[in-house]
Amino acid sequence: MSVSDFAADDLFILRIIKHLGTNPDRKWANSYEFRAVGAGSESDLLVMAQAFVEFEAALHGTAVQFDRFLISTWEADSVPYDPAAFIASTVSAVGTKVMASDIEPLNMVLSVTRVATTGRFGHLFYRGVLQEVEVVSPAGKPTLVNRAAIQTDIDTALGDSSADQYLGPEVGAPFKMVMVNKDGTQVRPVAGLFAQGVSSVPLDHAWFNRAAGGGP
Repeated sequence: MSVSDFAADDLFILRIIKHLGTNPDRKWANSYEFRAVGAGSESDLLVMAQAFVEFEAALHGTAVQFDRFLISTWEADSVPYDPAAFIASTVSAVGTKVMASDIEPLNMVLSVTRVATTGRFGHLFYRGVLQEVEVVSPAGKPTLVNRAAIQTDIDTALGDSSADQYLGPEVGAPFKMVMVNKDGTQVRPVAGLFAQGVSSVPLDHAWFNRAAGGGP
């Protein structure tokens, strides 16, 4: 499998790496998995990656700097090194969400469910998205003040970035977002992304920091 050209059903991972503009040494990554609907080339992967950078930028505060993205084939890291197995590209985007109050600490994240067509939900956790006025803590448990408003933000960001074409039925895009189990034997299409709530996630958690500092 290669990122230069690929066939239907080939699997890929996109990782988008970010940091606060004031602290470039503290990076984190969000990752997504995709299945190719048909044959394609590197340019298709780059268009898809840019759509999700724009989607994320719309959700993140202006303090968040997008550093780079990595696209790799859905395989164990290559040993020996295989340059055909991944793409690395720098990004100059910043978050575009203007905060009406202070941003929440980076360990306070927006939890988004990946709803698959069958089976359990998956989760995405976004740092640098929530602001203090969007979170309330009744009985000490943080929750969203207005989940519907956050969902509207997600839906708008998906549509404006064209990332929505990579969700749902296999029409209109060369890839579809999926969830893949540990050994790659189960591939479940993702039908949509839905605001779930607020989670507290340590800054060094592997959900974010797997391969955030370098290769695929």
